[in-house]
Amino acid sequence: MGKKLFSVFLLIFIFALTFAQEGVYFGKIIDPDKYILGPGDKLRVFIIRETNQTDSFDVLVSPTGYVVLPLAGSVKVLNMTLSEAGKEISKQLLKFYPRSNVIVDLVYPRNMKISITGEVTNPGIYSVSAISTLDDVIKLAGLKSSASLRNIQIRREDKVITVDYFRFLKYGDINANPYIQEGDLIYVPLMGKSVKVLGQVKNPGIYEIKDGEKLKDVLDMAGGLTAQGSFFGATLDRIDGTRIELNLYDLYYGDENKKESANIALQSGDTITVFPEIKRVYVLGFVKNPGPIQLVEGVKVTPEGIEVTGQASMGAKISELIQKAGGILPNGSLRNIELRIKGDPNNKIIVDLYRILVLGEELEEEIKVNPGDVIYVPPILRSVKVLGQVKIPGIYELNPGDRIRDILLKAGGITEKASRESGELERIENGKKVVYKFNVTNAIQGIEKDNLELKDGDTIYIGELRRLVYVLGQVNNPAAYEYREGRKLTEYISMAGGLKDRADLSRVAVVREVDGETKVIPINMNEIINRGRNNLDIEIKENDIIFVPEVFVKGWQDIVNILSGIFYVYSLLKPIVGW
Repeated sequence: MGKKLFSVFLLIFIFALTFAQEGVYFGKIIDPDKYILGPGDKLRVFIIRETNQTDSFDVLVSPTGYVVLPLAGSVKVLNMTLSEAGKEISKQLLKFYPRSNVIVDLVYPRNMKISITGEVTNPGIYSVSAISTLDDVIKLAGLKSSASLRNIQIRREDKVITVDYFRFLKYGDINANPYIQEGDLIYVPLMGKSVKVLGQVKNPGIYEIKDGEKLKDVLDMAGGLTAQGSFFGATLDRIDGTRIELNLYDLYYGDENKKESANIALQSGDTITVFPEIKRVYVLGFVKNPGPIQLVEGVKVTPEGIEVTGQASMGAKISELIQKAGGILPNGSLRNIELRIKGDPNNKIIVDLYRILVLGEELEEEIKVNPGDVIYVPPILRSVKVLGQVKIPGIYELNPGDRIRDILLKAGGITEKASRESGELERIENGKKVVYKFNVTNAIQGIEKDNLELKDGDTIYIGELRRLVYVLGQVNNPAAYEYREGRKLTEYISMAGGLKDRADLSRVAVVREVDGETKVIPINMNEIINRGRNNLDIEIKENDIIFVPEVFVKGWQDIVNILSGIFYVYSLLKPIVGW
């Protein structure tokens, strides 16, 4: 390790001493893997022996492309890179200097002659360094204002290389600034098709265009819009007098389809003008009249007292500006409105007008809208349907985390006829409809077990309060009672105030409609009460009639009469309850 370190320091010392004697090279940094050797290049060879003794000598690439080395003789290096030549020279010298370290470097690059013609100020033949690029040569010759920057030709032996020199000047593309080789003929043609860009762009001027280039390409060439440039109102004037209104906002910030539509093809002679921004905001998206709204100190009115359209007061709120644009369309979002600062969709505030205007969770005045901002109303992407006994049935936008209570409030709440007990939430899961039942009162109160979280495509149904069970006969309070799933016979009799003294427990009857047919189910409540036969205490279904007869009934004839009475009651109730 010590010997290697010493060798490095020794080599640095030798380089320093050599260049101190011969002058310092102030040219470009040379990439040894790219520099191509040719006649006139001066190389320096260092041989560092195992004893750390160092020999050095210079060699010149001959007109035939060879260098002459001590002992090793001639070695051809023509058209090799500096790296390749170093390896070849090292290989040959190591035959005579074994266990040595051979280093080859370029001392001074050769000069070469090239020619430049066409739209340049000083055409002619130039002697330039072998590390010169197209940019170096053009700076020597100078360009005329009529020169093409997009189609410069380098004629090299039997081929022509076309270079878009503008890409190097504008974007620093090194591929558009190639190295020049001995004998190159550079031709700068006249400017081809061009367009003019005026107004609020960073570099107004005339720009040459290639076939297929469009509006966005030329605006990029001009450096893009200035901070004062407006995305709206720009124009494109053609030499035939046609004027096209440009939508630069869609060009920069629209979706792929809008960008493509706004990125119009150009023609030679077009003039693009970008105007400065005035004090206005833009309401776009799913509103009735999308477009700009000018902000003024005092909104003008017509002689009839009607406000002039397209204007709003300075400091107007988002909801007011949306109203000026005609309001939100039915398929427009109220809950995910975007306030895009200076029109940039990547710098935006999401505004939920429902929570601001209806729930009052945020002050709208705190959301500042400034000139140049864009209010974008997106489409509704997630929704639920609310049907049944709500004040405003319909389709409602759904935000992540919304629950049944949130949507019922948006629907105006439930009606007086709504069932307080059982609501239904329908959802498609794995291609099948699944129904979740919930207690409506609990959901409205925000009790989590009933206030279910919603998903896109859900349907909430609030039924009428008509789910009844009728308890008649020898009970203290015969009436219709709200049906609750799972309740049994004795529970409904208890709800009706219990049995009277003359109730005949042995002949209680439950009248039930099954598949369109009326069925009478006899029940002996003595067995339930006195013998504990709970299996006889059947579950009552919606719209069942429980009839408890009097104890004085005797014989089958009387039973028949009672049943006839039950059917008579049933026939009276049927049109009322909708059986």
